[in-house]
Amino acid sequence: MKEEIAKYYNDLAKEYDIDRFSNSYGQYIHKQEDEILIKYLNENETAFNLDIACGTGRFLKYADYGIDISKKMVEVSKNKYPLKKISIEDAEHLSFQDSFFDNVISFHLFMHLEVSSMSKMLCEVNRVLKKGGYFIFDIPSEKRRKLTGYNSSNWHGANQMSVSLLKNLTSSEWELISYYGIAFFPIHLIPKSFRKIIVRLDSLMSKSFLKEYSSYLIFILRKK
Repeated sequence: MKEEIAKYYNDLAKEYDIDRFSNSYGQYIHKQEDEILIKYLNENETAFNLDIACGTGRFLKYADYGIDISKKMVEVSKNKYPLKKISIEDAEHLSFQDSFFDNVISFHLFMHLEVSSMSKMLCEVNRVLKKGGYFIFDIPSEKRRKLTGYNSSNWHGANQMSVSLLKNLTSSEWELISYYGIAFFPIHLIPKSFRKIIVRLDSLMSKSFLKEYSSYLIFILRKK
């Protein structure tokens, strides 16, 4: 499956930014994600932060280190950020020494993984992260998918998570600091001209008691 994932993103790499995040849908998602990251990370303190599955570098302003399984994605991000330390790596087998990083982030990766791979990655992140450091990642909401009856036909976006399952997976090594929703409303059904207006309301709903019914969840874990 990893080879399939790498090939998929290799083929997309050159047009990824334009196709995914230059449009109103991508900007809607990015705005919400960025508003959460800035709560926990400082853009001026990135020397020992790692972005796993950094892709084309969308969040490398928060990290001086980036890894991705896609060679072509790494090439794009290196061109955009020549001073960053970006490399091709498997997130289940990180090359970094123990307790090397202050914080780790990973977006749009866990959605593609099986739970067994997710568990291995959590162990690796815990190993390379300093005590008290944050691990911030996103994954589709299991409750939302059950509500809408969504099922993925292949590996792409097939994984999902509930808060209760996340707690079961991480209780011994991690403290769940908080979690947030992303895309509470069905963006694809909202007219493009209204998306900039409704995104603030969406953010409020994604932080409310209904947040676990958002399309995606962002978890903030801290290493014990």
